[in-house]
Amino acid sequence: MSTEAQIDAALDAVVVAARHHRTVLQAGAAEEQVWRAYVALNNATVRYDDLISDVYDEVTPWDCEYLETDEAVAAASAGGSVPTGSAPVGDGALMVSVRHRRDYVIPEPSRLLALATETRRTSWATVDSTHAARPVTDLGEAVNELVQAGDGTVAALDAYPEDLVPGNGVLLVNAVRRPLTFSDGPDGADPLLLGPDEEQLYRMDEEIVDEDTVEPVSDYPAPRGPLVDPTASSLW
Repeated sequence: MSTEAQIDAALDAVVVAARHHRTVLQAGAAEEQVWRAYVALNNATVRYDDLISDVYDEVTPWDCEYLETDEAVAAASAGGSVPTGSAPVGDGALMVSVRHRRDYVIPEPSRLLALATETRRTSWATVDSTHAARPVTDLGEAVNELVQAGDGTVAALDAYPEDLVPGNGVLLVNAVRRPLTFSDGPDGADPLLLGPDEEQLYRMDEEIVDEDTVEPVSDYPAPRGPLVDPTASSLW
């Protein structure tokens, strides 16, 4: 993807995000939906502003920085307090694992690879020229490249609604007893599976109710006892 094409795509993303933000406001949507639309618009404008600055050494009237969606705001807007399992509340330390799965549809994989390759080239040009010149050939690598070019979180993907169409998601909070380690390497135990003495404390489902809107549909604690959920995954 050429520099001009990348700028055009970034500008299109601003327009799409602005229209979605207006639609959400007109619909009187919940606070979480408004916040997500705001973050998408903010991050799209930052992306466009960065490109304008890099290519033309000019700026836009927008004075924005990358933001990430706040799941605490989402939970509060869903109504009421956050439910918990059997985890103690008090001064004692507690270790928790937070997992956020979000599904995406990639309409044109080749276009996403081209976008990630161009993003890598511009993001890494002054850091590692060898890495910057290497094309992105794997979709997983492409998604990671776009995340790292943004704010380092899944929220960065909101800037590419045409190349990564968001689907349903789920937020899980688990009580764990052992910290995450990588001593066993990639062939070791699955880091997402819970042990027999660990449990899920909280789950919030996010469902796509139409092509433009994501809203939480359920807030509930998990049943007591060990949980193995092989279907959940995380981009983090």
